[in-house]
Amino acid sequence: MKERKRKITIITVIGVMLILAITTFTYAIWSRTHIQTGVNKNTYACFEISYAETNGNGISIQNGYPQKDEDGLKNEPYEVQITNKCDTVSTYNVILNKEQGSTLKDEHLKVAVDNDYKLLSQATPTTKREISGFSNEASYIIGTGVVGPKQTKIVKIRSWMDKDTSETEGENKSFTFKITIETGAGVGDLKTKIFGKEYAVITEEPDFSKGYPNSSSGSDKSGLYLSFDDEGPSYYFRGNVENNYVQLGTNKENAYLYMVGHDQSMATVYGSYDAAENDCNNNYEIDYEYGSAQECIEDIQSEPMQTSNQPIMWRIVRINGDGTIRLVTDNPVGGSAFNETYNGYQYVGYTYENSEPCTHDKPCSSDYSGNSWTNSENMGTNSTIKGYLEDWYNTTLKDFNDKIALTSFCNDTSYGSGSESSTLYYGPYKRLNTDKKPSLQCPDPTKQSGSEKRNYGGVYKLKVGLLTADEMNMAGMSYNGATRDNYLLKYLKNNDKYYWWMWSMSPYSALSSNAIEFYGGTGGGINDYRVYDTDHVVRPVINLNADTLITSGDGSQNNPFIVG
Repeated sequence: MKERKRKITIITVIGVMLILAITTFTYAIWSRTHIQTGVNKNTYACFEISYAETNGNGISIQNGYPQKDEDGLKNEPYEVQITNKCDTVSTYNVILNKEQGSTLKDEHLKVAVDNDYKLLSQATPTTKREISGFSNEASYIIGTGVVGPKQTKIVKIRSWMDKDTSETEGENKSFTFKITIETGAGVGDLKTKIFGKEYAVITEEPDFSKGYPNSSSGSDKSGLYLSFDDEGPSYYFRGNVENNYVQLGTNKENAYLYMVGHDQSMATVYGSYDAAENDCNNNYEIDYEYGSAQECIEDIQSEPMQTSNQPIMWRIVRINGDGTIRLVTDNPVGGSAFNETYNGYQYVGYTYENSEPCTHDKPCSSDYSGNSWTNSENMGTNSTIKGYLEDWYNTTLKDFNDKIALTSFCNDTSYGSGSESSTLYYGPYKRLNTDKKPSLQCPDPTKQSGSEKRNYGGVYKLKVGLLTADEMNMAGMSYNGATRDNYLLKYLKNNDKYYWWMWSMSPYSALSSNAIEFYGGTGGGINDYRVYDTDHVVRPVINLNADTLITSGDGSQNNPFIVG
């Protein structure tokens, strides 16, 4: 009876492990066949879901050796089309149901929903589904997603034997499972909470030329907006949002706020009191306009703005097109230059001296494993801030690595105007200054005139990064014409008394002698400055996995979502 209420559609996928002897070695071979053929449709109150094979006889993959993930993601997928006929955002779960008697262990089966993949042993267990004619041993949530109002989405499901499966673990093994697609995510699903009643999606594009959003009314009110990134529909928070707090991780070090100048026009965040005091002793008069080092030291806050062993608070920025959930820390975690060197175009790059351009087809990637980072072959020299962020991640978030997705970041080095013989303005400058239309899409630098040999910046796949200037603008920060009168309407502004400058990931312009990056001022404006400046603060950005669950919370500051 419960299964009738769920109204699920079943696809059968059978995997059989065979043995092939070649010279003195025996290899495990996996033959996977989708049994269902033809087209099958189910209609729900809002959803119409269609399952269709790519050919009339079903999909059959023969002789599938244990594969690397990048090869497994190239396997021919089984595609599911979901159409949302209603005017509200709807969510869905992808459930893998494991047949009793399967002999391949869960830790050797990789499953992917779109580009989000994991070992089955890392998937979230859920209540065992009762399926007629199928002996179900266990059920797992292997993916979740959202479909916007009147939108259609194609979900692609792939599976493969993990590359680390040994001969003993893989030979003569079998694994049989059924996939069920269910409308409506579980009560513990973070995306379900985000798309609750208090988060009605606004489909109209704001007029970004007017600067700040209104507090509660008009065509540019605060709320959750629909846009599109390179993966599909994306939903971003804008304006005076108070219910997008998430708690994850614990501060490992104190962070001290140090005021620059008597007018408190800017603040720098240091990792220790001694570092701030040392800066006062060396620079109090020339740089900071204090009468003495002691006066400068007294302006350092008596208590750290972040305290070690205290929970880290984050703000939800958006739901990405791949279903992952983008977060930015609510407070800076320290200060850093973007790059210590500035006399070259390449120093606006998140990396530079790359062996090949970082593109959508071949992004520069930096993944975390154990206690170290592994860069893709085409990635060159790390920027100063990339090293800073990865050291912070290694210290602070390594225990949560399995909850954090390796997904897209944009250091857009496409040309906006100019040339490398004069001042070169990059794509973010054109969008924010000229067009006044920020975007969540990242232009491919090889498709821009004159950029074929570019060896800095571009498209990245990362565990940790920064917001783009476009994301700051879309969140409610204003470029050209910002005032502080209504800065409290910005959820990215989190301190009522002091101002600091936080680095973005977006290049502004460059000369052969001067590389400049966008930054966001917590007074509400977006500006630009030389990359070597160390007075700018760092607010890390991560992306939670698409199927992230929470254990409690309503998203408010006093009761944030707690990641399970």
